[in-house]
Amino acid sequence: MKKIKTLLHKAIYHFARLLVSPVLKARYSFQTDKLPELGEPYILLSNHTTEIDMLFVGMASKKHMYFVCGEHLLRNRHYGKLLRWLADPIPIPKGGASLKAIREILARIKAGHNVMMFPEGKRSFHGETIPAGKATGGLVQKAGCALVTYRIRGGYFVYPRWARAHQRRGHIEGRVVGVYSSRELASMTAQEITDIINRDTYENAYATQREKMWLYKGKDRAACMEHYLFICPSCGAFDSIQSSGDDFHCSACGMSGFYDDYGFLRGEGLPYDNVLDWGRWIEKVFDERVSGQQEELLFVEKAVQLYRMLDDYRNQDIMIGDLYLYRDRMMLGEYKFSFDEISALSMLYGNILLFTHGDSYFGMTGDRFRAWKCGRLWHLCKGDTEDKTKEL
Repeated sequence: MKKIKTLLHKAIYHFARLLVSPVLKARYSFQTDKLPELGEPYILLSNHTTEIDMLFVGMASKKHMYFVCGEHLLRNRHYGKLLRWLADPIPIPKGGASLKAIREILARIKAGHNVMMFPEGKRSFHGETIPAGKATGGLVQKAGCALVTYRIRGGYFVYPRWARAHQRRGHIEGRVVGVYSSRELASMTAQEITDIINRDTYENAYATQREKMWLYKGKDRAACMEHYLFICPSCGAFDSIQSSGDDFHCSACGMSGFYDDYGFLRGEGLPYDNVLDWGRWIEKVFDERVSGQQEELLFVEKAVQLYRMLDDYRNQDIMIGDLYLYRDRMMLGEYKFSFDEISALSMLYGNILLFTHGDSYFGMTGDRFRAWKCGRLWHLCKGDTEDKTKEL
């Protein structure tokens, strides 16, 4: 039965490549070089820029690859079950434990399969690649297989993480950066392998765009940016940024601007012309604001929905209410979540928070919920905000 399933997955992989190739070329003018024949199983690692990066990477190799994905994709009520049946991806819970996924990756490599994964584990909010931790190099080392590194450029501007469902049309390209045999890797340490991965997969979307100036057409390009860019760079007001269509403004001081066809921010007197610099500034201002605060109420997020994520990929709604954020905890109704009792935490888009508290796996969301605040407070509590591998 397992052999039949593998043959099915390979057939679907090849059919999907034929089906989506013209679509990717038409919508994104996508182009890529091809992966050479390796003669041994491999792990392919790429930077992460869109929700369909596995399709872009798949265009580089006719040889079948399983892929690692966020478990949230398998919870989708529209296509989750179908995705599990057609592709059998390896799920990693965002904000949950990943040991099961690591064991499955190693098992598939041992069985002679290839595995594609994105070590960032999420798309960056600002377009700069989040570096992989030493554990990624350790995984490759333990697998004892070949390593392929791949880099995608242009994807950030097609689907910024904070933009939710507002996609654009524009140029995306991919490139096989490095191919390393198991024999080469055998003489390297886990850190040396990790350094190779981070060097080969690094992309700064805005640095590339300043050089290329690719056009990205779409509607509502600024919509939802306040989930991430919630502090005004002109007056410093919190939660004052509001977006509509391609435009944004500060409700406190009147600062205004728009998101242009090239992914840059335009506006008279606007301190930053890009999301990366504005976001880095927010990190500093936010940390200064909450520094030294212990028992004081810091923020209130309105109409936040709390739900529990079950092992069978269903979500169980709990309640909707106001979320109160303190330096060391967050509270919603009768539920109190101390940051030091949260073992794992991650985000989807800009308004979904996923985390493990005790033995339970929870989610929070809301139309105007700025989940980044919760994540940053958690990292401040852990004391690892200077570690770029831990970035939200």
